[in-house]
Amino acid sequence: MQTYLTSDGMIANEFVRQSHTLGHLLYWHKHGKISVQVRQDRNLRWLLINDTLQSVIEIDHPEHLLFPHLHILAKHWQQQKTPKAILELGLGAGAIRDYLHAHYPDCAVTSIDNNPDIIHCYKRYFGGDPLSALECADVFDVLERKQHFDWIILDLFSDLDAPVFLFKHKFYHLLRAALNRGGVLYINFLAEHDSQLKQLTHLLITNFGKKPSITAIDGYANHIIEITK
Repeated sequence: MQTYLTSDGMIANEFVRQSHTLGHLLYWHKHGKISVQVRQDRNLRWLLINDTLQSVIEIDHPEHLLFPHLHILAKHWQQQKTPKAILELGLGAGAIRDYLHAHYPDCAVTSIDNNPDIIHCYKRYFGGDPLSALECADVFDVLERKQHFDWIILDLFSDLDAPVFLFKHKFYHLLRAALNRGGVLYINFLAEHDSQLKQLTHLLITNFGKKPSITAIDGYANHIIEITK
């Protein structure tokens, strides 16, 4: 276990690179070009899509955040007033959802994922309440319902290639419309090239009328982006 975590309790880079071969396999399913697997070693359990690590949890404490970018996200959240309604786009193994439930127990958290295998794995292997507000749906369908949220947390990456709609004006128009006044959009953005980050920044400026806050995560491709309506 010590080789999996750094001295400050974060997931080690070596674990990220080798996670598809470590531990033992609990679940594997392939549909089309997408394969989903769940692996475990002692108190750690993790989710992979196409051999790319998505989420890791401690089985005894699933609310613990083990990735550096999630700790940065949590610091951003702690600077905001307590939300009443949160929309999470992209579930993974539920690390963000579990943290939010632990720290904001009175907040309504709705999580959306378009892959039924991911939702199944969260409920079966990561302790997800089968009656909780989880939905297998297209993000555009959800945003077009005209519900409103204090925070929207966007984490839709399965690998380094961003979904095409993340670079479309319509998507950010809908995101802004779904936020309450003063609401905040948080994005975990994996930028393979600087041009992707510049393009996203332009889209946010165009749709929100202001520059976003961008925090690069040392040693990772992740950037935490925050912008307020």
